[in-house]
Amino acid sequence: MKNASKPPVITKAPLGYIQLEDGEKKPISPMNDMFLNYFFKDAHTWEALRQIVNIFIGAFQKYKPDAKIEQIIGDIEVETQYQHLLGAKKSDVRYQDIKVSETSAKKKVVTYVEFQNWAYTTPPVPKRAIEYFGLGIGRSKGIIANQIWLLAEDVNRVLLGKPFAHYLMTNDVVGNIHPYAPHTMYVSLPSLSLEKSQAGELATFLLGNTINITDKMVMGVVEQFRASFDIFKDDKEVAKAMTVQERFEQRGEDRGIIKSALLFLRKGMSLQEVAETLELTDDLVEHLESHIETV
Repeated sequence: MKNASKPPVITKAPLGYIQLEDGEKKPISPMNDMFLNYFFKDAHTWEALRQIVNIFIGAFQKYKPDAKIEQIIGDIEVETQYQHLLGAKKSDVRYQDIKVSETSAKKKVVTYVEFQNWAYTTPPVPKRAIEYFGLGIGRSKGIIANQIWLLAEDVNRVLLGKPFAHYLMTNDVVGNIHPYAPHTMYVSLPSLSLEKSQAGELATFLLGNTINITDKMVMGVVEQFRASFDIFKDDKEVAKAMTVQERFEQRGEDRGIIKSALLFLRKGMSLQEVAETLELTDDLVEHLESHIETV
């Protein structure tokens, strides 16, 4: 995998804007959670999803030719906002962005796909990923259940500075992989977006940046996103839901402050020093404590 000597000049390019009920316009990027849920509910878009996953798996196969990973083949069925039920309470549920079931392959495989916009979450991405990994295995009824995380921000604890990370169950005595081992793969979209490649063009688009697309398959994916957004933006129910979401986010944490605090922590400052320097509220300090293990 070779990085371009001169990274392409890119600018932010949302798919478009949603007119909220209060008159404000909200930019929608390709990895907006609500849009992705809307987009991939339509069976006509499932092939685009397969192509997205396979482009990144293919890039990883070139990066590590001996990797024990296969692309998604055959007929598929897709479920968005897939629910893992943990108990009887409404709160006892975990949602995964997308579940892809290969229905015609000889070897049955389920692949859960996460479009992850933020590096810092509660719980942290590594913890959430391992919980989803366990839930996927537990509910797969013996079918291999893989996880693929497309990261819009790098999670260094799992990536370790690389564009890909691939975790498998192995026997560390002799080094062999478990016979029915599922895997979890992490993909750094920021790293790939610096490349002049098929995966680089796709990563750049998913990050909401603009770039001249030359790859036909990527262009086909982009055209499907744009066509779906034209329907999405005119849906009145979407505008209502977006308005509620926007109000909720305005009451939420300031991600910029959280990022600054984590940066200071990485440089060796104590949590108390960070809190005093940034004048953090008690709520933000408490929230920050839940992220310290990712620093």
